Amino acid sequence: MEKLRKALQVDIREAGYKLEKPVLKDVRLVLEEGEVLLLLGPTGSGKSTFILAITGILNNLLYGYVKGFVRLFDVNPLEPEGFRRIPRYIGVVLQSHELQIAMQTPLDEVLFTLENLSIENAFEKARKVLEKYGLSEKAEADVETLSGGEKKRLCLASSVVHEPELFILDEPTANLDPWGASEVLKYVLELKRKGKTVIVTEHKPRYFLKIADKIAVIENHTLKLGLKYGKELTPCTIMRAKRERESKIVYLKNVKFKYCEECPLVLEGASMDVYEGEIVAVVGPNGSGKTTLGKIVSGLLKPISGEVKIAGAAPWRLKPKELLKRVIYVPQEPNYFFVKGTVEKELKLAARYGELKFGKLIESLDPWILDKMDESPYKLSYGQKKWLTYTLAKVYGSRVIVFDEPTAGLDPVLTDKFFTWLKEASRDGITPILLTHDVRVLEYAADRVFIIEEGVVREIGVRDSIKVLKKPVEECFYEKQS
Repeated sequence: MEKLRKALQVDIREAGYKLEKPVLKDVRLVLEEGEVLLLLGPTGSGKSTFILAITGILNNLLYGYVKGFVRLFDVNPLEPEGFRRIPRYIGVVLQSHELQIAMQTPLDEVLFTLENLSIENAFEKARKVLEKYGLSEKAEADVETLSGGEKKRLCLASSVVHEPELFILDEPTANLDPWGASEVLKYVLELKRKGKTVIVTEHKPRYFLKIADKIAVIENHTLKLGLKYGKELTPCTIMRAKRERESKIVYLKNVKFKYCEECPLVLEGASMDVYEGEIVAVVGPNGSGKTTLGKIVSGLLKPISGEVKIAGAAPWRLKPKELLKRVIYVPQEPNYFFVKGTVEKELKLAARYGELKFGKLIESLDPWILDKMDESPYKLSYGQKKWLTYTLAKVYGSRVIVFDEPTAGLDPVLTDKFFTWLKEASRDGITPILLTHDVRVLEYAADRVFIIEEGVVREIGVRDSIKVLKKPVEECFYEKQS
């Protein structure tokens, strides 16, 4: 029997961004060719740093450091010469698609990978992989018009198009709808059948538990194999108490919207009403118009027709400060929410608008936020950035908070904490509207659910919405067994 090659050998004594503050210590790992590793760990534990270290990006591009030994097949990525060879061996999907996409159109982005590696039949291969990831119709569209999930699929496409030996997927399902997540699962299963090596970092491990050959946890700066991690949220099976619908705070009627005169309608007659204190989820496939709807509710986009009222007023008729008192939009990409250079300055700005005393605010903050007051919010881990945006949104004091994919990038502990936060906010009279395709939001938090299909918004029962979101992934594993 032919002996399998070692795909990855790691013996890192220390790695990080500052010598006096190592992120990783005493990390050892061996992966055989064809193995799938599921890498878990709390938000900010160092999973992304581990990926950056083993690919050579940390010390060659980000001015970080790695002390120890790393070998990918027969290449040392820590050395400049080996680092230059790495792109042929691996395909990487970073957690933040905004940091990865470099070109103006999906077609150019995929071609960029192929042409840099001088691969033949580049155009044909690019078209084929875009079709596989459901992007053929948007091949020449401006990437800024893509939804967050579509951008994630573009990153997947450009990272696999050159058929590397090792695939590194950092939170690959974080911004994908269940249909997109099922495609990722199918592709990982296909890679496994082909004998490819795959490393997946995830905060939603149930997607990959049936696929992984090895499970590792990064916690307390080190990596341990074969350990369980996190907590499974218990679905809310008790019937939710019906709320007294006394005050309608969000009202939409026959809203239509498109991004340009020649563009197709994104919303073709959206109607919905939301009452104060309700936790409302809006679901639908990526690209269906969830973000567009959220921005209309938030006053960031004006519809071409229809009626929109937030606490009795059309949002685009309000002055910015008046609008902020009524509604705030928390984007899917947390970096877009920040406007100041430190965490402390962000909090002081929010406290001023929310008419809160900063000294009083300090008493209620999470300890980890207090430890990061002098740091740039842009340098926090992805999950920490997300949690900071939720803290800031509440401090601003808006009556309605529109969250775009709020649980993406949160570990199970923070997800559970976020759901508790939602219920407390709801009791305080805040109305959270969650644009999501995370079934846990429906199981554990939502009072009501609206679904967007082909530009039309309609209400759907919570239990029915859970079935809709679970079906694609369940079918994926059913296909595997059959």
